[in-house]
Amino acid sequence: MVIVQGRVGADLTKVISFNAMAEWLWNTFAGNDFTETDVAELLVKQYAISEEQAIADTRKWITQLAEAQLLEK
Repeated sequence: MVIVQGRVGADLTKVISFNAMAEWLWNTFAGNDFTETDVAELLVKQYAISEEQAIADTRKWITQLAEAQLLEK
């Protein structure tokens, strides 16, 4: 779970809940630069899934992080 501080006078917090895979990825990559390829390769190794599935899962995870404004550009 990640709690994001909001602005004063607005919604003060946003709570984001991760499933087990998303939490593991968050803990693995938090504070580090990473690429889509880095994440997908790690998913293939950890979960023994196909590269295609790993890329699809990676894109979904990154999109969700971006929508929650948890990624720096």
